[in-house]
Amino acid sequence: MHIFRFALLPALIFTAALANAAVDSSPFAKEKQFYFGTDIAWHTSTESMTKTVAAEGTYYHLFFDGRQLRLRMTTGTADDAGSAKAFDTLAIVDVIIDGERNAVFQWCLNNQERHNRFLQQGLSVKKGICRNDGAHGAYTMQLNQQTLDSLLNGSKLTFVLKPYRTPVELNFDIRDFQAAVTQMQQAKAAKLAASRTVAPTPAAAGTTGAVTLATPKPKCKLKPPADFAEINTIEYDCDDQAEKAQATATLNERIDKVRAEKERKRQAEERARLVKEEETRREQEALAASAALQQEISSEITNKMLAVCQKQWAEGRQRCYCEKYIEFAPPGIESDPSCAR
Repeated sequence: MHIFRFALLPALIFTAALANAAVDSSPFAKEKQFYFGTDIAWHTSTESMTKTVAAEGTYYHLFFDGRQLRLRMTTGTADDAGSAKAFDTLAIVDVIIDGERNAVFQWCLNNQERHNRFLQQGLSVKKGICRNDGAHGAYTMQLNQQTLDSLLNGSKLTFVLKPYRTPVELNFDIRDFQAAVTQMQQAKAAKLAASRTVAPTPAAAGTTGAVTLATPKPKCKLKPPADFAEINTIEYDCDDQAEKAQATATLNERIDKVRAEKERKRQAEERARLVKEEETRREQEALAASAALQQEISSEITNKMLAVCQKQWAEGRQRCYCEKYIEFAPPGIESDPSCAR
């Protein structure tokens, strides 16, 4: 019995290692990409809003309540825990807004226990800012003001997940996000107004459509160096060190990209200049060689024709084909005007 236990233990460890490795990228796993447009409406209430989409038998529910964003995967159309899918090794690989990794998601990666390659099911994140609840098919992320602003003014929100061996990329068109938030705020204001016994103040009525999700926090700006004017200034929450670090990393990454692109263009221009110089040199050498050859041929023809004409002139005759060389004729041989006709 003891021998069996000792033999089983390495097998279990090896099996666990294989399960963890399944979360990592596989060269044989091709990513699936899905796109969901604004034609799919948000369902709003006084406290939250949800957009439900479906792809290949799975329903994805994007939930927002002003403080957090949640993506839940279910087997049915209802956004509830009862129909939630259960995963063993759900991985949240990336959260992207308009082509850039979200700063809160990056902070969660940096503050996850054990590793920072992806958000792994079963691992905790400091302060619970992000939570991969794969057992109940959900990923939840707390939001800061910068992320709220990005969602309100953005055009595309992307989640990259790995529920099984094949990664899944979910792309949500969020150009209708602000309008849905406004609708949610107005519904909340209307409910509040209806519950009061006195007339609501204009601020409580909330009919202007203004969105006030959180108390504005002081913003700091991170500007690029003067010779990188093509890079936009990055704003971050002055009191959020994680945002500051992410903004600095993003700025440095953009500077490196621009610097690399400038160097690539410089090298390409230098190569083009050298090629042009070489082509010009070869053309000049070819022209010089051609001119020398023509001169040589012309001299050879002239010498041969002069030899022929000398015989004619020696006999006192002038031929029209010798008119061209009349300057070399001896005295007594005159030009024949009729040769010019």
